[in-house]
Amino acid sequence: MSHPAQENSTGRQRYIENSIVRFVDALRRLGLRISSAEVIDAVRGLQMVDIIDREQVLAVFQGTLAKDETSRKQVKRAFDAYFTNPENMEKRVAQYVEGQEKKAVEMQAAEKDLSFEWEQRGQDGESSGQLQLKLTDEEKQVYARLPEDKKQKIRDYLQSQFQGNRINSPEQLITNVVRSSLNYWKHRLRQEEAYPPFEVNYAGDPEMDSLLDEVVKQTIQEEDLLYEDMQKLADRDLPQVGVLIKKLSQKLATRISRRYRQSKKRSRLDLRRSIRHNMRYGGTLFKLDFKTRKPRKPRFLLIADVSGSMAKYAGFILQFIYGLSSTVEDIESFVFSEGVERITPYFRAGHPFDQTMTDIVNRSKEWGKGTDLYKALQVIENKYGALLRPDTFLIILSDTKTLNYARAAEEMTKLRKKVREIIWLNTLPKKSWDDTPSVQAFCARCLMYECNTLAHLERIMTSRILK
Repeated sequence: MSHPAQENSTGRQRYIENSIVRFVDALRRLGLRISSAEVIDAVRGLQMVDIIDREQVLAVFQGTLAKDETSRKQVKRAFDAYFTNPENMEKRVAQYVEGQEKKAVEMQAAEKDLSFEWEQRGQDGESSGQLQLKLTDEEKQVYARLPEDKKQKIRDYLQSQFQGNRINSPEQLITNVVRSSLNYWKHRLRQEEAYPPFEVNYAGDPEMDSLLDEVVKQTIQEEDLLYEDMQKLADRDLPQVGVLIKKLSQKLATRISRRYRQSKKRSRLDLRRSIRHNMRYGGTLFKLDFKTRKPRKPRFLLIADVSGSMAKYAGFILQFIYGLSSTVEDIESFVFSEGVERITPYFRAGHPFDQTMTDIVNRSKEWGKGTDLYKALQVIENKYGALLRPDTFLIILSDTKTLNYARAAEEMTKLRKKVREIIWLNTLPKKSWDDTPSVQAFCARCLMYECNTLAHLERIMTSRILK
């Protein structure tokens, strides 16, 4: 007879394994390609961490099941949705079932709209019947999502085609015409509505499908915010935008702050990576990973345009820099319009970002005025010249629309010789650059990138600063 403690341990292990299998099934249904060997790696990895610590468990899943940054994000979203408390799960399933019932009602209404009764009179007397267009469920769903006036046009067309002599009614041709119209609206709706950038394989199980649906919605929301022009972001989106900016800044700060990097040079054993990479061999260290010291961390000097047209953009970029400043020391921040102000002390005070920005705006004499980059660069060079060092990235945020842009460009030439690189974050759409003389003047003196979305910012910082 087995011992109760042993039975509890076995039952707990079986529960964990079943949870992992179901979680992996969800990831696969979300489009992630996960092999059996990777699942085994995940199970072994979980045996080496504190199973109660969410961060450690998530790290194991991301380290073994994700292959790139996109899949790491997807694992994180699915992890948060899957490993939740029973109350949240019940609420999510109930909302999903309610939504599916609503869709079923809409489908029934669509089928009714797309069916017609006909009558005809011939030599043999009168006859009648009902015709249902042979459309797919997806096509019916497209019809259900159409505005009422568009539905009415389709109904009017069908009614006109089925009036009169039914013998001459080309039913298949009419169906094809309606299908063509619905395909057009399908593509139109895809442009106007948000769709996930991946195919989802729903299971037909409310618990699993509600989880998949939640991940899809979160992905769409994050993708929309990442690619939306920061100037156009609505107030209701600001809390979610703040979370995204915090994630971006933390990710970049973590990468900057690492003291060691993986290397083929055998200078120092990287035990953590060696163990992780050898889990597939049962923990036996067949292959060793080594690490070397990184070069000196880069310094950053930000000059943000806070003139009237740039104030909202500057607020988001400053929030990003604020997040970096909490862990990366060598960051200096300035704002400018007609003059320039150093705001680094505000970021180092340790106050919440909202309070920090309120203090900056209330005390600033530059916020919302005109733009004179030439004066700002002169002040930086003359008063803060010690900050212009060979290991410094000088980052300028502006739409280039400044007074004295020719003189400002000449001043940039001087500064370029003193710093590692000048990176210009240009909020103007790239398609308008060729027609903007100030852009042409500055482009030759720096690395200029289009930067009016959070996706632009993330790509620039990770691919250029940390290349």
